Amino acid sequence: MDYKLISRPIPGKPELPVKFYASIVRPKNVSLDMLAKRISEVSPVNELDTQTALVAFTKILPEFLKEGATVELGDLGRFRVNISSDGAESEEDFKKEMIKSNKISYQASVKVKKEMKNVEYTKVQ
Repeated sequence: MDYKLISRPIPGKPELPVKFYASIVRPKNVSLDMLAKRISEVSPVNELDTQTALVAFTKILPEFLKEGATVELGDLGRFRVNISSDGAESEEDFKKEMIKSNKISYQASVKVKKEMKNVEYTKVQ
């Protein structure tokens, strides 16, 4: 996975010098069509094989995420990876070992967000 360094001030301490943090370079967005093509390469999917397609999807999703790609799922939304790193005093001081972790995040589409505004909440005991 590729990353770049970005400089950021320390939150709440603007008087201190900025530090450099790792940020993923996202090489491409993976469209629903690209996912469908890839799924067809690993599974004999037809309209009735929805479950098979979903199982294949769980095998393929990590491949794209490991590349740093954003995986777009049409009206569903998108998955992507974010990384966390320690800061360095300069770009030259940054070592890839300073990357502490990665986290997969999901961003809902406008359509899903709109639908989620209609959620009704019920208190249970």
